[in-house]
Amino acid sequence: MKSRIGPPVSGDDFYPRGIVIERLRRALRRGNVSFLGPRRTGKTSILKAIKAAPPDGFIGVYINLEEHNTVVAWLEDMIRETKAVIDEPHPSREWVKGAAKAFSRFLSRIETIDLPGGGGITLAPTAAKEWRPVADAFLRLLVESQAPIYFLLDEFPWFLGFVARNSSVEEVGHVLSWFRHARQALSEHPARFLVTGSIGLKGLVRRLGLAPTVNEFDTVEIPPLTDDEALSFLESLSIGEDVLLTVPGRRQILKLLGANWPILLQLFVSEIQEWQIVHRKGAPSKTDLAQIYREGLINGSRNKYCSEMLDRLPKAFIGGELLLAREILKRLRLPPSGMTHRDFEAIHASLVPDAAHRAIVADELDNVLDTLKHDGYVVQSPKRGNRTIFASNILRDYWIKRFS
Repeated sequence: MKSRIGPPVSGDDFYPRGIVIERLRRALRRGNVSFLGPRRTGKTSILKAIKAAPPDGFIGVYINLEEHNTVVAWLEDMIRETKAVIDEPHPSREWVKGAAKAFSRFLSRIETIDLPGGGGITLAPTAAKEWRPVADAFLRLLVESQAPIYFLLDEFPWFLGFVARNSSVEEVGHVLSWFRHARQALSEHPARFLVTGSIGLKGLVRRLGLAPTVNEFDTVEIPPLTDDEALSFLESLSIGEDVLLTVPGRRQILKLLGANWPILLQLFVSEIQEWQIVHRKGAPSKTDLAQIYREGLINGSRNKYCSEMLDRLPKAFIGGELLLAREILKRLRLPPSGMTHRDFEAIHASLVPDAAHRAIVADELDNVLDTLKHDGYVVQSPKRGNRTIFASNILRDYWIKRFS
Protein backbone atom coordinates (compact mmCIF):
# COMPACT_ATOMS: atom_id res chain seq x y z
CA MET A 1 0.00 0.00 0.00
CA LYS A 2 1.28 3.44 -1.00
CA SER A 3 0.54 6.68 0.80
CA ARG A 4 -1.87 8.96 -1.06
CA ILE A 5 -2.27 12.22 0.84
CA GLY A 6 -4.89 14.45 -0.76
CA PRO A 7 -6.68 12.69 -3.63
CA PRO A 8 -9.12 9.83 -3.06
CA VAL A 9 -7.48 6.41 -3.23
CA SER A 10 -8.52 3.24 -4.98
CA GLY A 11 -7.22 -0.21 -5.90
CA ASP A 12 -4.35 -1.59 -3.82
CA ASP A 13 -3.87 1.80 -2.11
CA PHE A 14 -7.41 1.78 -0.70
CA TYR A 15 -7.70 0.28 2.77
CA PRO A 16 -10.92 -1.75 2.59
CA ARG A 17 -13.57 -0.38 4.94
CA GLY A 18 -15.68 -3.52 4.58
CA ILE A 19 -17.93 -2.91 7.59
CA VAL A 20 -18.75 0.65 6.48
CA ILE A 21 -19.35 -0.37 2.87
CA GLU A 22 -21.67 -3.20 3.85
CA ARG A 23 -23.61 -0.89 6.14
CA LEU A 24 -24.07 1.58 3.28
CA ARG A 25 -25.20 -1.21 0.95
CA ARG A 26 -27.80 -2.37 3.49
CA ALA A 27 -29.00 1.20 3.96
CA LEU A 28 -29.31 1.71 0.19
CA ARG A 29 -31.47 -1.38 -0.11
CA ARG A 30 -33.85 0.23 2.39
CA GLY A 31 -33.85 3.75 0.96
CA ASN A 32 -31.79 6.88 0.40
CA VAL A 33 -28.71 7.59 2.46
CA SER A 34 -26.91 10.60 3.88
CA PHE A 35 -23.26 9.55 4.36
CA LEU A 36 -21.64 12.22 6.47
CA GLY A 37 -18.41 12.90 8.26
CA PRO A 38 -15.39 15.23 8.42
CA ARG A 39 -13.46 16.00 5.28
CA ARG A 40 -10.48 13.84 4.30
CA THR A 41 -11.76 10.81 6.21
CA GLY A 42 -12.22 8.50 3.21
CA LYS A 43 -15.84 9.10 2.16
CA THR A 44 -15.03 9.65 -1.51
CA SER A 45 -12.81 6.57 -1.63
CA ILE A 46 -15.65 4.51 -0.16
CA LEU A 47 -18.10 5.88 -2.74
CA LYS A 48 -15.73 4.96 -5.54
CA ALA A 49 -15.35 1.48 -4.05
CA ILE A 50 -19.15 1.08 -4.13
CA LYS A 51 -19.23 2.32 -7.73
CA ALA A 52 -16.53 -0.18 -8.70
CA ALA A 53 -18.27 -3.09 -6.95
CA PRO A 54 -21.97 -2.35 -6.41
CA PRO A 55 -24.39 -5.04 -5.18
CA ASP A 56 -25.42 -7.60 -7.79
CA GLY A 57 -27.81 -6.15 -10.34
CA PHE A 58 -27.11 -2.52 -9.43
CA ILE A 59 -24.96 0.14 -11.08
CA GLY A 60 -23.10 2.89 -9.27
CA VAL A 61 -22.96 6.37 -10.77
CA TYR A 62 -20.50 8.72 -9.04
CA ILE A 63 -20.99 12.48 -9.39
CA ASN A 64 -18.65 15.00 -7.75
CA LEU A 65 -20.84 18.02 -7.04
CA GLU A 66 -17.83 20.19 -6.26
CA GLU A 67 -17.35 20.29 -10.04
CA HIS A 68 -20.77 21.92 -10.55
CA ASN A 69 -21.93 25.40 -9.71
CA THR A 70 -25.52 25.29 -11.00
CA VAL A 71 -28.53 23.05 -10.63
CA VAL A 72 -28.59 22.60 -14.40
CA ALA A 73 -25.00 21.30 -14.44
CA TRP A 74 -25.92 18.68 -11.83
CA LEU A 75 -29.02 17.68 -13.76
CA GLU A 76 -27.09 17.42 -17.05
CA ASP A 77 -24.49 15.22 -15.36
CA MET A 78 -27.13 12.82 -14.01
CA ILE A 79 -28.75 12.62 -17.46
CA ARG A 80 -25.40 11.99 -19.21
CA GLU A 81 -24.37 9.32 -16.72
CA THR A 82 -27.76 7.59 -16.98
CA LYS A 83 -27.51 7.60 -20.76
CA ALA A 84 -24.01 6.10 -20.54
CA VAL A 85 -25.32 3.31 -18.31
CA ILE A 86 -28.19 2.55 -20.70
CA ASP A 87 -25.94 2.68 -23.79
CA GLU A 88 -23.32 0.35 -22.31
CA PRO A 89 -23.75 -3.17 -23.70
CA HIS A 90 -24.20 -5.70 -20.92
CA PRO A 91 -25.96 -9.04 -21.50
CA SER A 92 -27.09 -9.44 -17.89
CA ARG A 93 -29.02 -6.15 -17.78
CA GLU A 94 -32.43 -7.26 -18.94
CA TRP A 95 -33.99 -3.93 -18.04
CA VAL A 96 -31.83 -1.98 -20.52
CA LYS A 97 -34.07 -2.57 -23.54
CA GLY A 98 -37.07 -1.02 -21.82
CA ALA A 99 -34.86 1.70 -20.38
CA ALA A 100 -33.61 2.66 -23.85
CA LYS A 101 -37.19 3.18 -25.00
CA ALA A 102 -37.94 5.21 -21.89
CA PHE A 103 -34.85 7.33 -22.52
CA SER A 104 -35.98 8.03 -26.08
CA ARG A 105 -39.35 9.19 -24.74
CA PHE A 106 -37.52 11.32 -22.19
CA LEU A 107 -35.42 13.04 -24.85
CA SER A 108 -38.56 13.79 -26.86
CA ARG A 109 -39.96 15.68 -23.83
CA ILE A 110 -37.03 18.03 -23.29
CA GLU A 111 -34.90 20.46 -25.25
CA THR A 112 -31.33 19.25 -25.51
CA ILE A 113 -28.15 19.80 -27.46
CA ASP A 114 -26.06 16.73 -28.34
CA LEU A 115 -22.38 17.50 -27.93
CA PRO A 116 -19.82 16.42 -30.58
CA GLY A 117 -18.53 12.90 -30.14
CA GLY A 118 -21.80 11.39 -28.94
CA GLY A 119 -23.03 10.66 -25.47
CA GLY A 120 -23.04 14.27 -24.31
CA ILE A 121 -26.24 16.11 -23.50
CA THR A 122 -26.58 19.78 -22.67
CA LEU A 123 -29.89 21.46 -21.96
CA ALA A 124 -30.91 24.11 -24.47
CA PRO A 125 -31.08 27.65 -23.00
CA THR A 126 -34.87 27.65 -22.63
CA ALA A 127 -34.84 24.28 -20.89
CA ALA A 128 -31.94 25.34 -18.67
CA LYS A 129 -33.77 28.48 -17.58
CA GLU A 130 -36.76 26.44 -16.37
CA TRP A 131 -35.09 23.27 -15.14
CA ARG A 132 -37.98 21.81 -13.10
CA PRO A 133 -39.90 20.35 -16.11
CA VAL A 134 -36.69 18.65 -17.25
CA ALA A 135 -36.07 17.33 -13.75
CA ASP A 136 -39.62 15.97 -13.58
CA ALA A 137 -39.19 14.30 -16.98
CA PHE A 138 -35.92 12.73 -15.79
CA LEU A 139 -37.72 11.43 -12.71
CA ARG A 140 -40.37 9.83 -14.93
CA LEU A 141 -37.54 8.20 -16.88
CA LEU A 142 -36.15 6.62 -13.71
CA VAL A 143 -39.61 5.38 -12.75
CA GLU A 144 -40.48 4.02 -16.23
CA SER A 145 -37.09 2.43 -16.89
CA GLN A 146 -36.82 0.72 -13.48
CA ALA A 147 -33.09 1.43 -13.75
CA PRO A 148 -31.29 -0.01 -10.67
CA ILE A 149 -28.89 2.93 -10.33
CA TYR A 150 -27.21 4.17 -7.17
CA PHE A 151 -26.54 7.89 -7.66
CA LEU A 152 -23.53 8.60 -5.44
CA LEU A 153 -23.56 12.39 -5.00
CA ASP A 154 -20.34 13.64 -3.41
CA GLU A 155 -20.24 16.95 -1.46
CA PHE A 156 -23.98 17.61 -1.69
CA PRO A 157 -24.07 20.17 1.18
CA TRP A 158 -21.17 22.08 -0.42
CA PHE A 159 -23.12 22.24 -3.67
CA LEU A 160 -26.23 23.56 -1.92
CA GLY A 161 -24.19 26.19 -0.12
CA PHE A 162 -22.64 27.31 -3.39
CA VAL A 163 -26.06 27.60 -5.04
CA ALA A 164 -27.34 29.60 -2.05
CA ARG A 165 -24.42 32.04 -2.25
CA ASN A 166 -24.36 32.45 -6.02
CA SER A 167 -28.04 32.13 -6.86
CA SER A 168 -30.45 32.30 -3.92
CA VAL A 169 -31.76 30.46 -0.91
CA GLU A 170 -35.05 30.22 -2.81
CA GLU A 171 -33.29 28.26 -5.56
CA VAL A 172 -31.90 25.85 -2.96
CA GLY A 173 -35.43 25.43 -1.64
CA HIS A 174 -36.64 24.53 -5.14
CA VAL A 175 -33.80 22.00 -5.51
CA LEU A 176 -34.47 20.33 -2.18
CA SER A 177 -38.22 20.30 -2.81
CA TRP A 178 -37.74 18.50 -6.13
CA PHE A 179 -35.13 16.18 -4.67
CA ARG A 180 -37.44 15.15 -1.84
CA HIS A 181 -40.28 14.61 -4.33
CA ALA A 182 -37.92 12.42 -6.41
CA ARG A 183 -36.93 10.28 -3.43
CA GLN A 184 -40.59 9.77 -2.53
CA ALA A 185 -41.58 8.94 -6.11
CA LEU A 186 -38.79 6.35 -6.32
CA SER A 187 -39.50 4.74 -2.94
CA GLU A 188 -40.96 1.63 -4.61
CA HIS A 189 -38.41 1.60 -7.45
CA PRO A 190 -34.77 0.45 -7.52
CA ALA A 191 -33.03 3.82 -8.08
CA ARG A 192 -31.45 5.30 -4.95
CA PHE A 193 -29.53 8.41 -3.92
CA LEU A 194 -26.57 8.53 -1.57
CA VAL A 195 -25.29 11.99 -0.66
CA THR A 196 -22.06 12.76 1.16
CA GLY A 197 -20.89 15.90 2.82
CA SER A 198 -17.88 17.14 4.74
CA ILE A 199 -20.00 19.95 6.12
CA GLY A 200 -23.14 19.08 8.01
CA LEU A 201 -26.17 18.71 5.75
CA LYS A 202 -28.61 19.22 8.62
CA GLY A 203 -26.70 22.26 9.85
CA LEU A 204 -26.69 23.83 6.41
CA VAL A 205 -30.39 23.36 5.70
CA ARG A 206 -31.21 24.49 9.23
CA ARG A 207 -29.39 27.78 8.64
CA LEU A 208 -31.25 28.17 5.35
CA GLY A 209 -34.59 27.42 7.01
CA LEU A 210 -35.09 24.25 4.92
CA ALA A 211 -34.59 21.46 7.48
CA PRO A 212 -37.81 19.49 6.71
CA THR A 213 -36.58 18.74 3.18
CA VAL A 214 -33.90 16.24 4.30
CA ASN A 215 -35.33 14.69 7.45
CA GLU A 216 -36.11 11.26 5.94
CA PHE A 217 -32.56 10.31 4.90
CA ASP A 218 -31.06 7.24 6.55
CA THR A 219 -27.96 8.83 8.05
CA VAL A 220 -24.70 6.88 8.20
CA GLU A 221 -21.64 8.53 9.76
CA ILE A 222 -18.15 7.37 8.88
CA PRO A 223 -16.21 6.19 11.93
CA PRO A 224 -12.45 6.25 12.44
CA LEU A 225 -10.58 2.98 12.01
CA THR A 226 -10.61 0.67 14.99
CA ASP A 227 -7.26 0.19 16.73
CA ASP A 228 -6.81 -3.20 15.03
CA GLU A 229 -7.66 -1.70 11.63
CA ALA A 230 -5.32 1.23 12.23
CA LEU A 231 -2.43 -1.03 13.23
CA SER A 232 -3.00 -3.14 10.12
CA PHE A 233 -3.19 0.04 8.02
CA LEU A 234 0.13 1.27 9.45
CA GLU A 235 1.76 -2.10 8.80
CA SER A 236 0.65 -2.14 5.14
CA LEU A 237 1.64 1.48 4.68
CA SER A 238 5.08 1.08 6.23
CA ILE A 239 5.78 -1.93 3.99
CA GLY A 240 4.55 -0.15 0.87
CA GLU A 241 6.59 2.99 1.63
CA ASP A 242 9.67 1.07 2.87
CA VAL A 243 9.45 2.73 6.28
CA LEU A 244 10.89 0.90 9.29
CA LEU A 245 8.33 0.81 12.08
CA THR A 246 8.07 -1.58 15.04
CA VAL A 247 4.84 -2.92 16.54
CA PRO A 248 5.32 -0.78 19.71
CA GLY A 249 6.04 2.15 17.39
CA ARG A 250 2.75 1.65 15.58
CA ARG A 251 0.89 1.62 18.89
CA GLN A 252 2.69 4.78 19.96
CA ILE A 253 1.51 6.54 16.80
CA LEU A 254 -2.13 5.77 17.68
CA LYS A 255 -1.57 7.09 21.20
CA LEU A 256 0.01 10.32 19.95
CA LEU A 257 -2.63 11.06 17.30
CA GLY A 258 -5.64 10.18 19.41
CA ALA A 259 -7.85 9.45 16.36
CA ASN A 260 -7.44 6.70 13.78
CA TRP A 261 -8.29 8.57 10.60
CA PRO A 262 -6.35 7.23 7.57
CA ILE A 263 -5.21 10.74 6.56
CA LEU A 264 -3.54 11.28 9.96
CA LEU A 265 -1.83 7.89 9.86
CA GLN A 266 -0.57 8.64 6.36
CA LEU A 267 0.76 12.03 7.44
CA PHE A 268 2.63 10.47 10.34
CA VAL A 269 4.22 7.75 8.18
CA SER A 270 5.22 10.42 5.67
CA GLU A 271 6.99 12.39 8.41
CA ILE A 272 8.74 9.23 9.63
CA GLN A 273 9.90 8.53 6.08
CA GLU A 274 11.43 12.02 5.80
CA TRP A 275 13.03 11.64 9.25
CA GLN A 276 14.63 8.33 8.32
CA ILE A 277 16.00 9.73 5.06
CA VAL A 278 17.41 12.89 6.68
CA HIS A 279 18.88 11.22 9.77
CA ARG A 280 19.77 7.89 8.11
CA LYS A 281 18.22 5.97 10.97
CA GLY A 282 16.12 2.85 11.27
CA ALA A 283 12.90 2.36 13.16
CA PRO A 284 12.17 5.36 15.41
CA SER A 285 11.95 4.89 19.17
CA LYS A 286 9.02 6.20 21.23
CA THR A 287 11.10 9.29 22.01
CA ASP A 288 11.83 9.76 18.31
CA LEU A 289 8.14 9.41 17.46
CA ALA A 290 7.19 12.04 20.04
CA GLN A 291 9.75 14.39 18.49
CA ILE A 292 8.52 13.67 14.94
CA TYR A 293 4.94 14.28 16.08
CA ARG A 294 5.82 17.59 17.74
CA GLU A 295 8.25 18.97 15.17
CA GLY A 296 6.78 17.46 12.01
CA LEU A 297 3.03 17.26 12.46
CA ILE A 298 2.30 20.03 14.97
CA ASN A 299 4.99 22.60 14.16
CA GLY A 300 6.01 21.50 10.65
CA SER A 301 4.95 23.15 7.41
CA ARG A 302 4.03 20.04 5.41
CA ASN A 303 0.99 19.02 7.43
CA LYS A 304 -1.97 21.12 6.24
CA TYR A 305 -4.67 19.08 7.98
CA CYS A 306 -4.88 21.15 11.16
CA SER A 307 -4.53 24.55 9.50
CA GLU A 308 -7.24 23.61 7.01
CA MET A 309 -9.55 22.65 9.88
CA LEU A 310 -8.97 26.10 11.37
CA ASP A 311 -9.45 27.90 8.05
CA ARG A 312 -12.70 26.13 7.21
CA LEU A 313 -14.60 27.32 10.29
CA PRO A 314 -16.04 30.30 8.35
CA LYS A 315 -17.40 27.81 5.81
CA ALA A 316 -19.35 25.99 8.51
CA PHE A 317 -20.47 29.00 10.57
CA ILE A 318 -21.45 32.62 10.12
CA GLY A 319 -22.04 35.58 12.44
CA GLY A 320 -22.50 34.81 16.11
CA GLU A 321 -22.16 31.07 15.58
CA LEU A 322 -18.68 31.56 14.10
CA LEU A 323 -17.56 33.63 17.10
CA LEU A 324 -18.99 31.01 19.46
CA ALA A 325 -17.35 28.09 17.63
CA ARG A 326 -13.93 29.77 17.69
CA GLU A 327 -14.21 30.62 21.37
CA ILE A 328 -15.30 27.09 22.30
CA LEU A 329 -12.32 25.56 20.51
CA LYS A 330 -9.90 28.09 22.01
CA ARG A 331 -11.07 27.34 25.54
CA LEU A 332 -11.47 23.59 25.00
CA ARG A 333 -7.74 23.25 24.29
CA LEU A 334 -6.83 23.88 27.93
CA PRO A 335 -8.65 21.46 30.29
CA PRO A 336 -7.33 17.89 29.75
CA SER A 337 -10.57 16.38 31.05
CA GLY A 338 -12.76 18.29 28.58
CA MET A 339 -15.77 20.51 29.19
CA THR A 340 -19.42 20.10 30.15
CA HIS A 341 -22.49 21.62 28.56
CA ARG A 342 -22.64 24.05 31.49
CA ASP A 343 -19.13 25.22 30.59
CA PHE A 344 -20.30 25.91 27.03
CA GLU A 345 -23.34 27.78 28.34
CA ALA A 346 -20.97 30.02 30.30
CA ILE A 347 -18.95 30.70 27.13
CA HIS A 348 -22.15 31.57 25.26
CA ALA A 349 -23.21 33.89 28.08
CA SER A 350 -19.84 35.67 27.97
CA LEU A 351 -20.30 36.35 24.26
CA VAL A 352 -24.01 37.24 24.53
CA PRO A 353 -24.28 38.82 28.00
CA ASP A 354 -27.78 40.21 27.50
CA ALA A 355 -30.14 37.49 28.76
CA ALA A 356 -33.05 38.66 26.63
CA HIS A 357 -30.99 38.56 23.45
CA ARG A 358 -29.48 35.21 24.46
CA ALA A 359 -32.99 33.79 24.76
CA ILE A 360 -33.67 34.83 21.17
CA VAL A 361 -30.61 32.90 19.96
CA ALA A 362 -31.13 30.01 22.36
CA ASP A 363 -30.54 27.36 19.66
CA GLU A 364 -27.18 28.87 18.71
CA LEU A 365 -25.12 26.88 21.21
CA ASP A 366 -26.66 23.49 20.43
CA ASN A 367 -26.34 24.15 16.69
CA VAL A 368 -22.65 25.01 17.05
CA LEU A 369 -21.87 21.98 19.21
CA ASP A 370 -23.75 19.66 16.85
CA THR A 371 -21.82 20.97 13.84
CA LEU A 372 -18.45 20.82 15.62
CA LYS A 373 -19.13 17.18 16.45
CA HIS A 374 -20.23 16.33 12.92
CA ASP A 375 -17.34 18.12 11.25
CA GLY A 376 -14.71 16.29 13.29
CA TYR A 377 -13.58 18.97 15.74
CA VAL A 378 -14.97 17.56 18.99
CA VAL A 379 -16.43 14.38 20.46
CA GLN A 380 -18.16 13.40 23.68
CA SER A 381 -15.94 10.99 25.61
CA PRO A 382 -17.69 8.21 27.59
CA LYS A 383 -14.37 7.64 29.40
CA ARG A 384 -14.55 11.20 30.75
CA GLY A 385 -18.15 11.26 31.88
CA ASN A 386 -19.40 12.30 28.42
CA ARG A 387 -17.46 15.53 28.65
CA THR A 388 -16.65 17.10 25.31
CA ILE A 389 -13.03 16.97 24.16
CA PHE A 390 -11.14 17.57 20.93
CA ALA A 391 -11.76 14.76 18.44
CA SER A 392 -8.02 14.09 18.19
CA ASN A 393 -4.86 14.90 20.12
CA ILE A 394 -3.33 16.41 17.01
CA LEU A 395 -6.10 19.02 16.73
CA ARG A 396 -5.90 19.89 20.42
CA ASP A 397 -2.12 20.21 20.32
CA TYR A 398 -2.38 22.39 17.19
CA TRP A 399 -4.91 24.67 18.88
CA ILE A 400 -2.66 24.90 21.94
CA LYS A 401 0.23 26.00 19.73
CA ARG A 402 -1.94 28.34 17.64
CA PHE A 403 -3.62 30.18 20.50
CA SER A 404 -0.96 30.14 23.23
